[in-house]
Amino acid sequence: MLTNKKIDGAKPKDKPYKLADAHGLFIVVLPSGTKSWRYLYKSGGKNQTKTFGQYPIVGLSDARKLLSDFKEQLVLGTDKASLTFDEVKKAFLEHKLKTLKNDKHKVQVTNRLDYYASPHLGKMPIDTIKRADLVKVVKDVQALEIIETAHRVAMHLRQLFDYAIDEGILEVHPANNLSRVLETPIVKNMACIPVEGAKDLFEAIQTINESVNRLALIFVAITFVRSSELRFMKWDEIRDERFWVIPAERMKMKKPHVVPLSDLALSILKQLEVHTGDYEYVFQSPILKNKPISENALLDALYGIGYRHKHTVHGFRALASTVLNEQSGFRHDVIERQLAHGESDAIRAAYNRAEYLDERIKLMDWWSAWVGAFLK
Repeated sequence: MLTNKKIDGAKPKDKPYKLADAHGLFIVVLPSGTKSWRYLYKSGGKNQTKTFGQYPIVGLSDARKLLSDFKEQLVLGTDKASLTFDEVKKAFLEHKLKTLKNDKHKVQVTNRLDYYASPHLGKMPIDTIKRADLVKVVKDVQALEIIETAHRVAMHLRQLFDYAIDEGILEVHPANNLSRVLETPIVKNMACIPVEGAKDLFEAIQTINESVNRLALIFVAITFVRSSELRFMKWDEIRDERFWVIPAERMKMKKPHVVPLSDLALSILKQLEVHTGDYEYVFQSPILKNKPISENALLDALYGIGYRHKHTVHGFRALASTVLNEQSGFRHDVIERQLAHGESDAIRAAYNRAEYLDERIKLMDWWSAWVGAFLK
C-alpha cells in the first residue's frame, strides 16, 4: 500500500510509471512530475480508466474514499465524477495566472471563465461535459454581440481542458478548435488622423496643461512605440545617452528593441527629468507611488483635446508608417524593423542580423524633424 511519504518521494522519469495502492487504486507519475490517481475497470465489456484528480490536490485518503464511492456507484449502475468544472477551473487558474505578467490580463482570464463559463458548467463533473455544452457557452457569448470575447472564452476553455489532460484529470476532451463554431471577429483598426491633420493634432497636444502627459504624447509620437512599451519606460533603459533599449519581456515579439533617440527625443527626456528624474519610471504616475501613468492616461489626454474616435496612441504608429513609407525615402525593411514588426519572410529575417541600426538612426532623426516642424 502507498503512503504519503512514498508518493512525495516518487520522482519523475522519462516515461510515465505506476505506483500501486490497494483495491486496484494506483497513481501514475508523469514525466512532468504530475501525479494522477487512476483506477482500471470494465464497463460494457470494455476496459475503462477512471481518474480521481492529481496528488496532492486529491490526497491519499481522499483518493481511497473516491474509489470506494465510485465502486458503489458502479454497483448501482451510475458513475460519479471526482472533480467539477469549477474545481478544475480553480486549479487551472492557479497554474495559468502565474504565467501572465500583466495584471489586467489575469483579471480578464478569470472574469471570462467566471462570468461566461461557470454559470453553465460550474457544478458539472468535468468528465461529463460534452461538446454541445461548450458550444452553447461560446455561442451564448457571441449572441451578446461580443464576438472577440466569445473567441477568448473558447480559447480559455480549450486551455483549461488541456490542463485537465496534462494533470491526469481527463484522458480526452471536447474543447479542441472550439472557435470554429463562431463568427470571425471584425478587425477594428486603431483610429488615426490623416497625414494632413498632423499639424492640428500636434498644435492641440501642446495645449495640454499636465506636463508629463503632454511630453509623453510628443515622445510616443516621435518614437512610435506601443503604449505599454512607453508607459513602463525606465530611466535605466537609456544607454550611451543615445539609445533606448526596451527589454524583450515588454515587446510584442519578445525580442529586445532599440530605439535611437533623436535630439528632439533627448530634449523631451531632459524636460521630463525635472518631473520624474527621481523615480524609476520616466512616465511616473502623479497619483500612485512607484507606478507609471495609467493605460488610459494618454488616451484621455487625446480625448480632452477633441480627438475621441479620431486618433489613439497606437495611431502614432500608423501615422509614422504612412509618412515614412510615402515621403522619407528609407527602405521598407528599415521602417518595419524600427516599428518592431515581425519579419514575415524567414529567410530575409535570417539575413537582417545587423538590424540596419545606422539607417534607423537617420530614420528617427528624419521623423523627429518631420514632427518637430509642427511644434512651437
